[in-house]
Amino acid sequence: MPNTPGRPPFLPGLGGLRGLAALAVLLGHGVAWLTPLPQTPALYEPFARLTRCGLSAFFVLSGFVLAYNHGAAMAAGKLPFGRFAVARLARLYPVYLLTLGLAAGLALLKHGPGSFGGPGHLLAFASLTQTWFLVPSWPQIFPLAWAVSVEVFFYLAFPATAWLLARARTPRASLGLVLAALAVALALDGLGAGLWPQLFTAYAARHPEWTGTPGELAALLFQWLFYSSPYLRIFEWLMGAAAARFFLLKPQAPANLDIVAGLGLAGLLVVPLPKDGFFLQIMAQNVLYAPFLTALLLAFAARPRAFLSARCLGAASAASLSIYLVQTWTLGVFAGPPETRWPEALLRLTAGLAATLAVGLIVTRVIENPAARWVMESLRRPGA
Repeated sequence: MPNTPGRPPFLPGLGGLRGLAALAVLLGHGVAWLTPLPQTPALYEPFARLTRCGLSAFFVLSGFVLAYNHGAAMAAGKLPFGRFAVARLARLYPVYLLTLGLAAGLALLKHGPGSFGGPGHLLAFASLTQTWFLVPSWPQIFPLAWAVSVEVFFYLAFPATAWLLARARTPRASLGLVLAALAVALALDGLGAGLWPQLFTAYAARHPEWTGTPGELAALLFQWLFYSSPYLRIFEWLMGAAAARFFLLKPQAPANLDIVAGLGLAGLLVVPLPKDGFFLQIMAQNVLYAPFLTALLLAFAARPRAFLSARCLGAASAASLSIYLVQTWTLGVFAGPPETRWPEALLRLTAGLAATLAVGLIVTRVIENPAARWVMESLRRPGA
């Protein structure tokens, strides 16, 4: 890919890592939805962590790519935020709106108008702000879209982040920002673990309609607070952004850093966490994988491995958004009854994964890419 004038050199390793992240999330969801493995928690846990690790990789990558490509221009005032936001949403919003319409239509057919939870709920989904707050009584029209909503929150934080990164004028200062983001995330996780009883009691008092089902309310609050809200996930994104600043100032990495980081991630995926380690359980929902992912990102940016250039990874990277958004239905088509045995489950899993990749590639080519080109071409017209 040729370099764009005014931008730093293209980094071929990042696309391969994005493709790996997309495949990790897809495989984790496929195992969860199409096989009986979740009935054996000890064996299923590595796949659940694989899903969380893949999503964390997307957030770290997003911060790195945005800061690497646009951070300097944003900080210098050469990139208006409006143009930046439109360019970002041009790729996200058309395919998101399509899949949101599909989800809303199916919910309407299955459950009637009450499945929407009111106009405020629909407006939150349409504006991609649905994960910025928690209303436990609202039904989940399109659960997987939470990650896209979190990403939009990151876009709003980008001007302030670019300004901060521009003040880090040495590699040591930018590395300090990486560590500071990690430290704040860990501190907030620890605070959440220590104050969880008080947090839940206070929240439950505001929702007396859940008095009969406190366990369900606790699960909703825990999921939102530590996994799907942008207020904790942003620190993974900030680590990626600060790592990009570090790389721009010092475009090199220690030899075999990717091997060390990969082994660390593999250990996090398979080593059991203490069942009574509530703080570690919270960390596993958000920032646990981010330090190793950040190191892996720096290593691949400096010296990409040959396998990252594989065509399959490039295709998965280019279609990662569409693959993520359509898998609710493409995997769901192949779901079997709970008593499905392993030979049939593996066939269903293989078919579901293949169908998701195929549909994601088609949606990217037919909708995502043409819509993004049309919006950007419209911006280039005189008077736009």
